[in-house]
Amino acid sequence: MSVASEIQMSFADKSPLAIKPLIAANPKEIYQRRAERLAELAKDSPLADYLALCRLVVSTQQTLCDTDMGPAPDINTAAAMPLQGIQTSGYWIAQLQLLLSELLDTAPSNVVQVIRQLIRQTPEQLQQWGGSLLQGKFSQVPAEYRLFLWAALSVYWSHWAPAVISRMDVAQIKQQPMCPVCGSHPVASVVVDKPREGLRYLHCSLCETEWHFVRAHCSSCNQAQEMSLWSFEKHQAPIRIESCDDCHGYTKMLFLNLDPRMDTVADDLASMGLDAKLSDEGFHATTVNPFVLADEMTI
Repeated sequence: MSVASEIQMSFADKSPLAIKPLIAANPKEIYQRRAERLAELAKDSPLADYLALCRLVVSTQQTLCDTDMGPAPDINTAAAMPLQGIQTSGYWIAQLQLLLSELLDTAPSNVVQVIRQLIRQTPEQLQQWGGSLLQGKFSQVPAEYRLFLWAALSVYWSHWAPAVISRMDVAQIKQQPMCPVCGSHPVASVVVDKPREGLRYLHCSLCETEWHFVRAHCSSCNQAQEMSLWSFEKHQAPIRIESCDDCHGYTKMLFLNLDPRMDTVADDLASMGLDAKLSDEGFHATTVNPFVLADEMTI
């Protein structure tokens, strides 16, 4: 085991046109942009109240980026997903308490009641729930607490992910459905125009890392023979869905090259109507939105 600062630096291709296997997040900038986008999307939206709550949470996450995150976590330098095993660290709970304290003064009264209940939970209980969320066992955590718990987990994980990425051997990273850094599900995929037009990256629901994933390949089972691209507004719609006829999973695609204002988490949430249409067609999401941590699917 080694702390992040002791990991040997990687030597990635420095060419400006090289495809970056991983793109590290700048959490503070992401949260600011996400909060602004949520405020924009809330206008005349049937989800206005919930989008407004999410904006409050994200704005608080941005504030927490400047707080003490404790010492660098121990990581397994030989692991394929170096940050996957740090859920035993309790430092994220400090971020949760700060998050909840800030929200007490800004959240709606009905939400404040939930926050007060969560504040009274023991560290042992919080750690258990945090571990369940990180393992994708959402049903083991009370639904009303999931948003706040995940928000605190994300602040902590996204803080340490860039330092770990800078010391990973990115040349060894293969195309994979889960985040190569922390092992979490993606929120959706984004299509960008830099360094090359049309590159696709999956965006992590926890540490905000993005990793390259070839288009027209299922982001869950990786097959490339039976894929469909759905567009519900027009052929060049900025939000489309790529579905797999093999595993019947789907991933939302946000074409940032068409609308750079979009945010992966905010726009995925605001376009949940598309998810309902795919569900009616017999497909299921292979992604996770941190604002909608629904019970895991059972087969």
